[in-house]
Amino acid sequence: MGFFDVIMGLVGLGGLGIISIAGIAFYAITRDFNQEKEKLQFKKMQEERKLEQIKQENYLLENEDMRLELNKIKEKRLLAEKENEENSRWLIQETKNDKEKPEK
Repeated sequence: MGFFDVIMGLVGLGGLGIISIAGIAFYAITRDFNQEKEKLQFKKMQEERKLEQIKQENYLLENEDMRLELNKIKEKRLLAEKENEENSRWLIQETKNDKEKPEK
C-alpha cells in the first residue's frame, strides 16, 4: 500500500463525511420548512374556525331580528283586522238601522 492509496482512502472517508454532513443539513432544512408549513396550516385552521363562529353568530342574530320583525308584522296585522272588524260591524249595524227606518 503506497502513499497514493492512503491519500485516496482519506479523501474517500472525507467525502463520505462531507456527504453525511450535507445530508444532515438538508434534512434539517426540509424539517424546518415542514414545521413552518404546519404552523401556517394550523393558523389557517384557527382563522377558519373563528370565521365559522362569526358566521354562526351572525346567522343567529339575523334569525332573531327576522323573528322580531315577523312578530311586529303579525301584531300590526292583528290590529288592522280588529279595526276592520270594528268598522265592518259598525257599517253593518248602521246599514241595519237604515233599513229599519222608513225611507222618505
